[in-house]
Amino acid sequence: MRVYRLFNVFLFLLITITTASAHNFMPDNDLWKDDIYYINLKAAVDSSMFNKIMQGARDSYSNQKLTINGDWSDPTVNASCNVNSDGNIFINMYGGLARRPEVTLEGFTIVLCHELGHAFAGSPYLNSDTHVSAEGQADYYSTLTCYSKIASKVTELSKIVNSSDFIKAKCSRYNDNQINYANCVAKLEGGLSIGRLLSTLDNETAPQYETPDTIVVSETELSYPATTQCRIDTYLAGTLAISRPACWFRQ
Repeated sequence: MRVYRLFNVFLFLLITITTASAHNFMPDNDLWKDDIYYINLKAAVDSSMFNKIMQGARDSYSNQKLTINGDWSDPTVNASCNVNSDGNIFINMYGGLARRPEVTLEGFTIVLCHELGHAFAGSPYLNSDTHVSAEGQADYYSTLTCYSKIASKVTELSKIVNSSDFIKAKCSRYNDNQINYANCVAKLEGGLSIGRLLSTLDNETAPQYETPDTIVVSETELSYPATTQCRIDTYLAGTLAISRPACWFRQ
């Protein structure tokens, strides 16, 4: 296992060196150590859905200079987007993330969409020279635009029916369109899935949409928002196509 991890570290560094920028979904972590407990268990995202969701993304962004790599055997609990000086985009997804008990089909798709967001979400940018979108902007894009694109190719991503009264009320604006309503519920449930994962990393209580972050930044935060709550608030904002939250974005 140690040799395997060292090889993956070397491979990641090689990719990073040969590209202009590399951006992870979440901070570096050692959650990969737990993968030994999950690798033989039934996960919400099995290897088939792991590959199907990535193929849905490839089909949705087929006219772009995009490569999506998936390594089911890799225990890394993260995802990354690398953009080189020629504008070629390389996204890496890992089985260790998919096998986490917190991660659902919808949550996994949001992570993939976040990485796509670094390439396609627009301003604000981490770096104006490379036009790589900021972390919060990538989160916003994941539910505003990307999720529905992939869900149109992968029907399993639009099948959540039961949810909390809060989520059903928020999604009621889409009651006149069954697909839009289903995607709204799926995005918000997926956001909670990722909130649970991030709170595990930070050893904190899982966030809820009912208790939004009250931080108001004095200038737009380009790196990770300060709290997990802020990130799921951003998923909510993207889902409902409303303004980006003030916990990371300054109007």
